[in-house]
Amino acid sequence: MHVDIRVSRGVLRLAAAATMTVAVAATAQAQQKTDVIFSAGPTGGSWTPMAAAASQVVNKKYPELNVQVEPGAALVNMEKIRNDKADLGWSMTTVMSDAQRGQGQFAGKQTDKGLFVANFYPNVWQLVVPASSDIKSIKDLKGQPVALPSRGNTSLAAGWEYVLKVNGMSLNDLGAKSYGPVSSNAEAVKNRQAMAVGWFTAVPASFVLDLGSAVPVRMIEATDDEIAALRKINPGFVPYTVPAGVYKDQGITAAVKTFQSPTVLIASSKTPADVIYKVTKAIVEGRSEFGNVASVMKGVTGADMAQNFDMPMHPGAEKYYKEAGLLKK
Repeated sequence: MHVDIRVSRGVLRLAAAATMTVAVAATAQAQQKTDVIFSAGPTGGSWTPMAAAASQVVNKKYPELNVQVEPGAALVNMEKIRNDKADLGWSMTTVMSDAQRGQGQFAGKQTDKGLFVANFYPNVWQLVVPASSDIKSIKDLKGQPVALPSRGNTSLAAGWEYVLKVNGMSLNDLGAKSYGPVSSNAEAVKNRQAMAVGWFTAVPASFVLDLGSAVPVRMIEATDDEIAALRKINPGFVPYTVPAGVYKDQGITAAVKTFQSPTVLIASSKTPADVIYKVTKAIVEGRSEFGNVASVMKGVTGADMAQNFDMPMHPGAEKYYKEAGLLKK
């Protein structure tokens, strides 16, 4: 028995059109990505590779997000977010505080657009002098030659100038001053052209390791009164203790009390909460990747990353931390 099955051309055309429509829709959906601009740091620093690692972690977990890394810096990143030119950026708690209050570099430019997403690692104030010197406090630096960070650097403005200020001093009270990058600052102390060098950076600091390999050093401790006075100037400062033994080979055997301005990830208040929720979830759950870029991130917990130091939190980040049990609901 022969059965003749005939399908009209019209039916075939409809089927083909339907198939094409589904294919086009699927392709369009695959191509619909949300661009997320991440303003990182200057070339050569740790912020740029850390941002690259963060973008990879986010893009892998959420392919619908396209995180794009751009050069930046702490002050620059906040300014870009203030002007709606970035969604994400590295910053420091002191910069966040100044921006929120319209003080310091943000006098007349107050903004609440930069909101906390995650805490990454401490930027610790580390001021060292030759161990053979008689310098044991900031006031002992009066009239002494000092190697300082370049003008405009946060380590100069929020480090040296503030520390001197709470001691009733200014840069004018120091002796001969040389300005430059951290490497040249350390060399100046090595060559006995300066008696002190101080920067905000991670622990252990490469400049302390380098300098201490040439000459034993002492780290100047910050007193409770100094830290309290610094926090009055800027609540973004946080007490920190350099653990004993970190610099034992450089001559520093005991723990040293100082302060820090943590490196934090911030996001624009204009960036949708669902986007920042995904970013937060991806970086917190993929945090082990960051230890491959910066050793200081090894062993960091989700609770560590949720610590916002009383800085206003982005709704998307807050939603994730609450769901993860890292914040009280």
